[in-house]
Amino acid sequence: MSGFLRTGKRRNAKALLTVLPSGKTVEVARGVNLLEAIAAAGEAVAHRCGGRARCGECHVLVRQGWRGLSKVRQAERDRLTQVCGAESLSRLACQAALGVHNKVIIELINH
Repeated sequence: MSGFLRTGKRRNAKALLTVLPSGKTVEVARGVNLLEAIAAAGEAVAHRCGGRARCGECHVLVRQGWRGLSKVRQAERDRLTQVCGAESLSRLACQAALGVHNKVIIELINH
């Protein structure tokens, strides 16, 4: 077990998310998905599928901090191929989780 886990330093790690175009920034616990973090910032994002990567309504663009997010899984990749306006910086907010000590900037598409 690493020293970080024994002392609890990593367990309480936070990530910073800035939401564009509003510019609101929120600090959230690691592992929180972008959809939850966006809500914590006081923004609303449609997600009629309930966060299951089926509707694509929570499509966002990652403007900074791509590597600070969880990996794109196949279900998300498949849905993004069907989302109008998807590009290389696209993620589904319901599927992308924030990692440790990250600063991520996203832009809401369907705002």
